Formats: sequence, C-alpha cells, structure tokens
Amino acid sequence: MSISDIRSLIDTRDRAIQKSRIAFGNRLAALENEQDKANHDTYFLYEKWHERFSELEKELDKDIVSIAEDVPIVQQLCNIKGISYTLAAKLVSFIDIDRAPTVSALWRYAGYAVFDGVREKKEKGKKLHYNSRLKAACYLVATSFVRTPGSLYRRLYDKARDHYDKERPEWTKGHKHLASMRKMIKVFLAHLWIVWRTMEGLPTEPTYIIGRNGHSHTIDPNEFGWEEYDERIQQSA
Repeated sequence: MSISDIRSLIDTRDRAIQKSRIAFGNRLAALENEQDKANHDTYFLYEKWHERFSELEKELDKDIVSIAEDVPIVQQLCNIKGISYTLAAKLVSFIDIDRAPTVSALWRYAGYAVFDGVREKKEKGKKLHYNSRLKAACYLVATSFVRTPGSLYRRLYDKARDHYDKERPEWTKGHKHLASMRKMIKVFLAHLWIVWRTMEGLPTEPTYIIGRNGHSHTIDPNEFGWEEYDERIQQSA
C-alpha cells in the first residue's frame, strides 16, 4: 500500500471513528454530571458505543502502523527520537512531496510561512493557504520532541528559548515557548523535505537556516538521527 492509502485510513480514523468516539464521550460526561445517572437508560447505550468506537480507533491505529512500517520515509522518520510510527504516518499522510519544489513551499503548506516578518494565520473571509491538519500534526511532533529525553531537536528548542529569554524578556512564557517550538519544527521540516525529496529522486536545494544578522547556515539532517543512506543528502544539505 501507498501513502495515499494511509491518508484514506487516517481520514476515516480522524473524521469518522475518532469524531464519533469523542461525541459519545462528551455525552457521557454530560450524563455523569446529572443525578442518578444509573437510572438513565441512555447512559449505558452511550457507554457501550463509546467503548466500541474506542476499540475501533485502537484497532485502526494498529492497521495504520502495519502499513506505515513498510513506507521508506516513515522508516526514516522513526529513526528520530520522539517520532512513533503513528505520528510519522499522520505527518506524511498530509504531505505530497512532489508538490513541494522548495522547502519554503512545505513551510507554507504546513502553516509556517512568514510574510514581512509576520507569520501567516487564519483571517476571516480569506482563503487558508496551509493545511490545518498538517499544522496540527507538526505541533504534535514538536511537543513530542520537547517531552522526549535525549531528543536532538530539543536542543534547538532549548537554544531558541535561551535566546528569547535574553533578547525578548517582555514576551510571556507562552509566547517564548511557541516561538521556540516554531524554530525547531521549521528545521525539522527542512530535514524532512530534503531527505524525502532525495529518496524520491526529486530536485533539491540547500536548506539554509537564517540566523542572527541575516547570516545563513545549514544544519545536517544526519546529525539529528536521519539515517545516512545516500551521500546526496550530504551534498545537498
């Protein structure tokens, strides 16, 4: 099976099974706040279907992982501390790497574009230029990196956080946290872009990371757990 098959299964999981499990769970929570819940015949009905959809969600997760294990880019992602097969499958299912000719294109599609120093965000009445589900998946990846002991990407977060603590003392902790997450995930996406494009035999370009005073440099993906399978990655990064 292909990435498109994984995408179809994840759509079914997120938009049907998980959505139903959450709906039944919310109704159960509402009933639990009422008195004498045991007297409500509907309580046991909602409880049964909540359990049923929970079981279906877990079963489908296992099937998604069994398919994803054979996908080369998923195997690459799972070499990185903090990324599970489930998370890797979700991430790649929202990306068509053929349609991202530059790393900037991937950043924009993931919701990490910047225009005139301002990040792109939802605006009422205007078309959304990024995939909100991909952005949510990237947030899960970033959160996992921050929480995973020994994560190499966590070092990027810590470096950015230290910078903001010193240079932006007026920012709230939440602001500095999200800004640091953003810097970290953009480097991760740059690595994903160049590794995946190389694996597919697609054109690549150096993935420059802009630093202080406009200076740029590259960060080798092999230093972050990506398996060194092709010398072209070294030449491109």
